[in-house]
Formats: sequence, C-alpha cells, structure tokens
Amino acid sequence: MRTLESARSEVLSSVELLDSEQVPIWEADGRILADDVFAPDDVPPFPNSAMDGFAVRSLDVGSPGSILEVLGDLPAGTVTEVEIGPGEALKIMTGAPMPAGADTVVKVEDTTSDGSKVVINTAVEAGTSVRPAGGDVVRGQLVFAKGTRLTPMHVGVLATIGLAHPEVAQRPKVAFMSTGDELAPPETAQLGPGAIRDSNRPMLKALLEETGVDLIDLGTVPDDPRLLRGALEQGSTADFLVSTGGVSMGDYDVTKLVLEDDARVGFWKIAIQPAKPFAFGRVGRALFFGLPGNPVSVLVSFEQFLRPALLASQGARAILRPQMVAVTTEDFDTDPEKTVFVRVVVEGLEEGMPRVTKSGSQSSNVLSAAAAADAFAVVPRGVGTIAKGGSVTIEMFKWPASREWVDGR
Repeated sequence: MRTLESARSEVLSSVELLDSEQVPIWEADGRILADDVFAPDDVPPFPNSAMDGFAVRSLDVGSPGSILEVLGDLPAGTVTEVEIGPGEALKIMTGAPMPAGADTVVKVEDTTSDGSKVVINTAVEAGTSVRPAGGDVVRGQLVFAKGTRLTPMHVGVLATIGLAHPEVAQRPKVAFMSTGDELAPPETAQLGPGAIRDSNRPMLKALLEETGVDLIDLGTVPDDPRLLRGALEQGSTADFLVSTGGVSMGDYDVTKLVLEDDARVGFWKIAIQPAKPFAFGRVGRALFFGLPGNPVSVLVSFEQFLRPALLASQGARAILRPQMVAVTTEDFDTDPEKTVFVRVVVEGLEEGMPRVTKSGSQSSNVLSAAAAADAFAVVPRGVGTIAKGGSVTIEMFKWPASREWVDGR
C-alpha cells in the first residue's frame, strides 16, 4: 500500500498551475492572488484623529485644568487652513486630518466645553489619539504575497490601497458525480428496497464550493458502464473530474471496470483509514480523482488529496488544514499499519493544550459523527494506540462555533 505522504506527493506533482485573471474587488473574496501586492500610497494617507475630541498642542495639555480657545469644528472628509497656536484647540471628528500645529487629540469625554472654550480635565501625552500617516500600510510595502487566499478582511485592505481589480488565479473547473445503483435523490420520501439517499454528491458539492471552484454537476450515475463512460467523457474537458464510489475491488465497482485498462489512471490502496481505495490519473484533459463510496471516506480523501490539489492549482501558499497538538480524553486504539483520521470534538484546554474526544462512531459510513467533529486527530502509521492523556496532532477543518474551549471555561 502507498503511504499518505507518497500518494499526496504524486497527486500534487501532477497539478498544473492555472492562468490568472483580473476580477472586480466585489468578487475577490475566496480568490487566490496571482501576484504580490505592494502599496502605492500610505494608509492612512495623512495623520488623522482616532477620536471625536479636540486637536491641541501637547505643550498646552501636560496637566489637568487647561483652558483653551476653540477655533471651530473639523468634520471627517474636510480640511482646514487653521493652524493651532498656543492656548488654542480645534474640535475634531474621528478620521479628520490633523490641523497644522496640533500633535495630540483629547477625547471629548475628557473635556468640558461651552462652545468657545474647552477645559481639558486630564493630562494628555503627546501623540495621544493621533493616527500617523502610514500607520496601517506604508507606501511600497508588500501588503499581501502571491498565493494568499483572500478573506473579507483582505478584500477590505485591497480597497484601502485602491486595488479595485486584483490579479487572481482562475477558478478550477470541476466536474463531479456520484455512482451507484443504490443511490436515490435526497428528496426521495419513501426509499425502495436496498436504496439509500445519496449524501455524497450534496456533500461533495458543498466541499468544492467552499474551496472556490466552478462546478459541472454530472449527477448520480448508475452502475452501467455505458452511462459511466458518457459521464466521464462529459467531464473530461474540465480541469478536475471527481467521482465517488466504484473504485474498490468488488465485482460491481464499475468505475474500476471502466477505467482499469486506461494506463493514465491508477487504482491505489493507501495506508490510511478511512479512505483506503483511491483512483487517480487523467481522463481526457482532466485530472481524475476517484473517491471511495462511504461518505466519511469521501470527506477524508477530499481533505487529504483533492482540496490540496485544487488550492495548489491556484498557486495557494497554504494548501493543508492548520494543525495543532492536542491531548486526548480517552484511549485512541487504531490500526498501526495505517495513518488513521479519528473524528474528534475540541472540548477545552488542559495545561494549555486543546482537549479532544471522539465525536461518535468511527465507522466510515457514519457521517453524523463527522458532522459533529471539529477536526481529525491524526494517528500516524506505526503508532496504533494513543492512551488517554496522550498528545496527538489534530487537523482543524471546522473551528468550534463557541470560543469557550479557548479559555477553558
């Protein structure tokens, strides 16, 4: 059997980098930068007030009780020719440019004013509540590196530097399907004998959309070689072609029967659990991923092989899930011949490390336990057992909705 590392290495070495394109900033969330981004100007472009208050000279407010003459108001979005001299102040709003002569802002809560005069009720140090020019981003600075996957916060920064059409990688075109005579549509009210509702295709669609792709839905294909060949041909013009089911050693594993004579497709046994059977290669121009049929196996093989490949095709710098070390709250007994992905819930902290416990049954068909999980606890090949209280590496695929586990309350 292939190791996880060697299988993933071969997958990633087969990935080709997609071309780039410019997109409107309104459509940039989730896209991956194709070029380094440098700041054309300082952000903010001028010193400005961080508070509603009074712009003053620090020499005038070194002790409480200073009484200053108010020269006027300065709202955000306006400038003034007024220069602040000794004993003078200018009422200023958050974001307004600092007037000449002023180096400090006294927040309005620390003042008493009758309109023409203001009393400074506290001592204020020089530079208080003033945002310097370039305090966020300095002109010429590398803002984001090529390969950064843009979040809403990244998009906001791009807006502040005026990059309205960032250069990003094209989205991969992904054709996907599930296979199997037993599969019924999710909306089926009454299942026939031997039928199950198809969970793989809706889950796979959601996983793919989360990664950021353009989808071609090939539907659910019965165990009919002719129909499967047609679906494969239809998907062969995409960048990636993904199927679930039919890649193991059974007599009715039709995907294997149809593709096993294609020298460009390999049928692997990978030393992982779940998701041991896996097919990989090329069908037409598409990079082909034949995922197992059990839903948790689909999830594991997607996370370990397909998701990294999709991100790599866009030049992403980070293609694997974030990892951390956790402590187990129970024994983890696994197959020492395989790398095992235990579905776990992150519960809290123990001596500064997150505590993890199994989210439910570890059978590869029990999708509910995967839905309840926050992470995979990765038990390496050759280990087998991690006793209660032992340390284990976890791969976070879903951060807990509550932050309660962070501080252990």
